[in-house]
Amino acid sequence: MERTQIGWFNVKEEHEYTNTYECAAWYENVLVPPGRYPIEVYDFNVLHFDDEERKNHNGRVECYIGMGHISMDGIITSDEFGARLFGVPVSDYDNYKNAGKKSSHTRHVYLYDIADSILDDPDSPYELLPGFKAERRTYGFEGAQFTACDIFAA
Repeated sequence: MERTQIGWFNVKEEHEYTNTYECAAWYENVLVPPGRYPIEVYDFNVLHFDDEERKNHNGRVECYIGMGHISMDGIITSDEFGARLFGVPVSDYDNYKNAGKKSSHTRHVYLYDIADSILDDPDSPYELLPGFKAERRTYGFEGAQFTACDIFAA
């Protein structure tokens, strides 16, 4: 799938994120340094409709599963991958044996959540590239009116 960057996710100070895995007890804590991390979407598309009913959707950014993906490199601070039997630890595991090794954390954020944060939070960690804008629009559906946030091509 093709990736397109639409903005930045700003981490103002180092932050520890947790990666979870198939076994509910397994995890990895990753310390991410401050920085700007790209927000990317897959299978990028800008909607365009000629009919009156859907014209309010014109310019809306659409992508695979409607999410922005943010990948951030960091360092492992601790983890838990010990052997378990029916959820009970059955071996000794050193939670710090991987500390200091490189890893990453990926956030998946719905585009409407990014837009809502940009519009409503003056300290939003999200920033859009030129050519994109966050907007709140009103849509009609079966006689009712709904307001929604989304990202649009500028």
